[in-house]
Amino acid sequence: MSDIKISGKIKLKTFQSEFCEKFPYLVPTLVNKEGTRLNNDYTIAKCNTLVNGEYSPIKVDDLSINGNLQVGTLEKRFMECFGIPCQVIYRKNGKNLQTGAKYDGMTITEANRVLESEDAEKVVLSEITFYL
Repeated sequence: MSDIKISGKIKLKTFQSEFCEKFPYLVPTLVNKEGTRLNNDYTIAKCNTLVNGEYSPIKVDDLSINGNLQVGTLEKRFMECFGIPCQVIYRKNGKNLQTGAKYDGMTITEANRVLESEDAEKVVLSEITFYL
């Protein structure tokens, strides 16, 4: 499985769509410092500006993500590389939920498999407007 590459020029929804194609039970969302989800029509660079109040140079040309990366590590790397808080969420019983400690120590591939076996729902990006 090839890596997903993220740069400041990519729109959040493009990244999320590519991510959900590979891991249909998970989706990374970007939030501001208050925890409000950022509009997925924005580029990663625009999200950086909104979160930091002014453009803060992105620390890498791009970030590569694959299924062997732990969920919690993905969230940390987004913050380290782009200065934007990231929260991976899933959908269960009609609710969007944060992964939390149970899944954050698992690889993305493993968490996706576990969620499928636990009857989580496939993520539909248009339904990700908020989470608990």
